[in-house]
Amino acid sequence: MPKRSDRNKKTKFRKGGQEKSKRVFEKGKTKKHSCALCEGMLHGVPHSKRPAEVKKLAKTKRRPTALFAGILCTKCRSLVATEVAKVEAKVKTIDDVELRLQKYVKQVKVK
Repeated sequence: MPKRSDRNKKTKFRKGGQEKSKRVFEKGKTKKHSCALCEGMLHGVPHSKRPAEVKKLAKTKRRPTALFAGILCTKCRSLVATEVAKVEAKVKTIDDVELRLQKYVKQVKVK
């Protein structure tokens, strides 16, 4: 009898060593990557492959090379960029920036 957790998994049968059929569980696709702030879908990041397959890809195919590219979506990146510009122009201080954006603004200032 299979384990309770294995009952709903997709299975395939493969030939074993001595002509015995062996039950193998299929590994599913990974979920789509999401933005750290708004939880929207990230574009330019592979999502249908398993982690082992993603490691085999070239670094440029794993994620775009823009600032915070594998972490934030386009809207949130532009929001962070405007906040950084305001802080550098001394229109705002870091304490006036939204709390959820402060971490990213500080990272840009260090670079």
